Amino acid sequence: MTDSAGIFSILVGAGGVLFVGAKVYFAISRKIETRAKQISDQILATKRYELAKEFDEKEQKAKNKLVEIDLVLNKKRIAHHFEVESQTRSAQEDIDRQNDLLQTRIAEFQAMKVDFDNGYIAGRKWLARFITEAEKAADDKLVSNLRHKPNPALKAADEVSTAKAEKRQYKERLKYLEYQLRSYLEYFPFLEEYEEVILDEAIPLSAASAVDELEKSDPVLRYVPKVEYESLSTTERNQRALDRYLAGGLSKADIGRLYERYIGYMQEKFGWKVEYHGIFKGLEDMGRDLICAKGDEVKIIQAKCWSTNKVIHEKHIFQLFGTTQLYMMGMSGAERNKKKVSAVFVTTTVLSPIAKQAAEWLGILVKENFAMDKGYPIIKCNVNQTTKEKIYHLPFDQQYDRTQINASMGERYAITCAEAENMGFRRAMKYFGT
Repeated sequence: MTDSAGIFSILVGAGGVLFVGAKVYFAISRKIETRAKQISDQILATKRYELAKEFDEKEQKAKNKLVEIDLVLNKKRIAHHFEVESQTRSAQEDIDRQNDLLQTRIAEFQAMKVDFDNGYIAGRKWLARFITEAEKAADDKLVSNLRHKPNPALKAADEVSTAKAEKRQYKERLKYLEYQLRSYLEYFPFLEEYEEVILDEAIPLSAASAVDELEKSDPVLRYVPKVEYESLSTTERNQRALDRYLAGGLSKADIGRLYERYIGYMQEKFGWKVEYHGIFKGLEDMGRDLICAKGDEVKIIQAKCWSTNKVIHEKHIFQLFGTTQLYMMGMSGAERNKKKVSAVFVTTTVLSPIAKQAAEWLGILVKENFAMDKGYPIIKCNVNQTTKEKIYHLPFDQQYDRTQINASMGERYAITCAEAENMGFRRAMKYFGT
């Protein structure tokens, strides 16, 4: 019993201790939970404050940005408004100018009729003025752009306006002089041939003998200025003129003549007698540039010295066929029965497919890509069959194309003046005659 009571007493004591311990544990736990809650609430409150502050700052920045954007947009709206106003004003000014220009043109056309009714001189003056005034609208627009651009250049606009007006005045005068010169050349076409001689004052001209002096002048003076001409020997100045003739800026007509001469030279090499029909007849040659004869054969040659990027079309073939038939129509019946007439088309370029078919069908011989060699012997060395005088002709001499070369009579071609002279030929002294 005693032992049981002791054990019970121990157990009771231990239970009391455990009870007290549990009570203390729960008390401490409550304090810890309370403190943890306080700390957690404090952290949450701090975080809420920081987040609220950060939100307020971002909200304020966003508001400030919106204010800035609004200011920029307002500035752009104002600038756009002024730009639209400026463009509208400029457009209205252009409309007004165009309207004024239209009214001016109407008045000018009315004045044109009056001027041309009064005479060609007044009419040509009007036309020269009209052509130059046509540029005034573009000039005024340039001046207006300078005055109304974002950074106006008023001084530059005034200077450009003055310069453009002066240019129009000079151009008007130039145009009138151009029409004047064209009229002179229409009435006196030989003036163009002697242009270099006249401008270089290579010969003394008086009102009474001007035409005679020009016709008697040496054609070499067209290519060799007077001072240089007088300092050279006859052979040197003749050769220099020939070199410059070949190397110079020949007109399309001159190139065409030179090509026909080259083809004629090639025909004469093979014994054909060549008539330079196109050179003598000009626009009235009816498409017959060369008429070549040998025995009972006749060749009608049409030559086209064109750029290689161009193409010959069938109309030129038809023209050659037609003019060949017309040539035969002019022959007597006996001649038509005796002579064989053929057509030859020679060109530096090519024919179109249809033109080739037409040429083949019509029996026309075609030579394509037949290039000209400027280095061929171009000087004609002729022997007068009466006096036996040996004379050479340069391509710009008046009798050049009338001179036919017959090798059996001692006549020939030469490349240089020195070569011709070494063979005993001299250049003709009478440049305007035989």
